Amino acid sequence: MPLVPGVGEGFECSVADLTGVRELVGDYRTAEVICSRFDVAKEGVQTAVIKYLAKSAGPSILETNHSMNTEFLLFSGFLVFLMQAGFAMLCAGHIRVKNNMNILLKNLLDCAVGTMAWFLLGNGFAFGENSKGYANPFIGVGDFALSNTTTNTRSDSSWHLFFFHWAFSAAAATIVAGAVAERVAFECYMGYTCLMTSFCATWGYTCLMTSFVYPVAVHWVWTKWGWLSPFNATPLFGSGAIDFAGGILVHCVGGTASLIGAYFCGPRIGRFGVNGEVNRDYRETNGNLVVLGTFLLWFGWYGFNPGSAGSIAGYTSAAVVSRAAVATTLAAGTGGVACLIISFIINRRWDVMQLCNGVLCGLVAVTPGCGVIDPWAGMLVAILGALVFLGADALMLKVQLDDVVAAVPMHLGCGAMGTLFVGLFAREEFVKDFYGVNPSAGRRWGAFFGGDGKLLAAQIVALLVVMLWVALFFLPYFWAMRRAGLIRVPMEQELAGLDASKYGVITTNELPTMPKPRQKVYM
Repeated sequence: MPLVPGVGEGFECSVADLTGVRELVGDYRTAEVICSRFDVAKEGVQTAVIKYLAKSAGPSILETNHSMNTEFLLFSGFLVFLMQAGFAMLCAGHIRVKNNMNILLKNLLDCAVGTMAWFLLGNGFAFGENSKGYANPFIGVGDFALSNTTTNTRSDSSWHLFFFHWAFSAAAATIVAGAVAERVAFECYMGYTCLMTSFCATWGYTCLMTSFVYPVAVHWVWTKWGWLSPFNATPLFGSGAIDFAGGILVHCVGGTASLIGAYFCGPRIGRFGVNGEVNRDYRETNGNLVVLGTFLLWFGWYGFNPGSAGSIAGYTSAAVVSRAAVATTLAAGTGGVACLIISFIINRRWDVMQLCNGVLCGLVAVTPGCGVIDPWAGMLVAILGALVFLGADALMLKVQLDDVVAAVPMHLGCGAMGTLFVGLFAREEFVKDFYGVNPSAGRRWGAFFGGDGKLLAAQIVALLVVMLWVALFFLPYFWAMRRAGLIRVPMEQELAGLDASKYGVITTNELPTMPKPRQKVYM
């Protein structure tokens, strides 16, 4: 058959074929294009037209869903990173003005140093796999410095997942800064932040929390290989531990490190009297910054909790994300009101600082289970979180543990309580929506909703093991720093203020000044 003039790239297309294509598509130019791209004589008119329309229809539904999920996860990571501003404002609002520069420096360095640490080691220890797509149950084994990551975004170590989990790792490291503020030595704090290696005797290239302690715990709970993970083919107790958004991995990890650091640092000078009485003037020196930090953290939590669903395309995924957002919102509001009312009953005054604490306690408490519990359960866990926070905070003061921003009661206390709450209140259909149905898994939902108690057992084991894992590293570190006399700044520097003594910056009127002599008045 001769080719139609001006049509074809080696394909045979008769006048009859071209006419048949034009009759189907209704346009001569389009018919020419089809005849130039497909072998109409061999495939048939209808097949050629169908193939053309399929290619012209744009990206497939899989590509569209993937793009939507990637955009969702990146935006959630942006929100989580914004929480760093909330942490900075919260810490600055709780401490005295003479130490503002110091605390802000530490908060910003957590992000800067943690970024390099997560890139070099953390991401690999958390999610890395070998060339055969395998990692052991304890630790990731590849993709250090993103060496194996490609543009295949379906990989567990792909670009958008790297970014999202980097934001989480930075949040875990920052929690400690507020707990040991106003007296910890800068070198000691950066030693906590940085792993001392043979490459550099002072700073090291990798951040201990961000490069090893936190990533290994993430591998246990959030990967398909982890021995505590519900995604494991043979999960612990036939269930695995559910930590939807990081109640164990972020809040309990940071809270445990804060407890150890606060104990070995000791209280600030003047925080407690000789008889153990508490000096109430050592908290909340700038309520404006505390409130601003609270709002920033609340806003950022919408990336932290709903974003942990990982995807939003599809009816089920959209429902999980939306449910997590609603539970998060209700927990924040309920926790704030509960803490405010309980504090009023105790102290007979309305305290906006306790309102802020309650909002954050509700957010922390709902984090482990926000995607698998009912919204009303989010309100209940927030009330319990407020009670745990106030009780733990009072206990900390009783035993003279000075935690400047109440990081231990908030993150460790409420995070642990929220973790156990999942073992009791996780709903069956919500668990199946996100974690699927594993033939090897038992009835891994709340004991109060027909579960067999194995989920609760897994929650307890995960909580205890992760706390012990953190203590394994930071107990000997802070002990050694105290023995060496390197954990605190000298007394005169603490009294003068870290800004003035370390950076030569006077940012306070708290320093003693000589009284102005009275001028004589001559009559």
